Amino acid sequence: MFESEEHYSFYVEKAGQLHADVYLKALIYTVGICHDTRSRWARFYDEAARTIKPEVITEGWQTGTTVKLTRLAFQLFTDGTPTALSFDENDKQTEDFSECSRYSVSDIFCCGFAPFFVEAVKLRYPEYFSRRNVYTESQRIADQLRDKK
Repeated sequence: MFESEEHYSFYVEKAGQLHADVYLKALIYTVGICHDTRSRWARFYDEAARTIKPEVITEGWQTGTTVKLTRLAFQLFTDGTPTALSFDENDKQTEDFSECSRYSVSDIFCCGFAPFFVEAVKLRYPEYFSRRNVYTESQRIADQLRDKK
């Protein structure tokens, strides 16, 4: 499921070009959902170093919705909260716990992109979303019919 033809094309191009694993596929898919983030891909990810750029979250163009998208993209890529880390003038790492709390499901998923966010999670964790683990409506009906015999 893609938000637009542009989202689909971006995902296919970048995933192929970068030989993406599940971490990178989730990042590419999530950043690609929105035109504002998709058009700034290089602000999110350093393709040569194969690393994210957490500082993008503080850039002036970010909106409430694109910040949610950024947090999810980075969380799926790193399994952490990379924008909650900063460094002082002595390069000592500090953590912003208020930023950590903004990574909650309710903070991130409360927007119009939620259906696409679920798809991003599926890309990141394909082993947990296989068809064999799903009890479908058609299986339920078949079970009911079998039990009536």
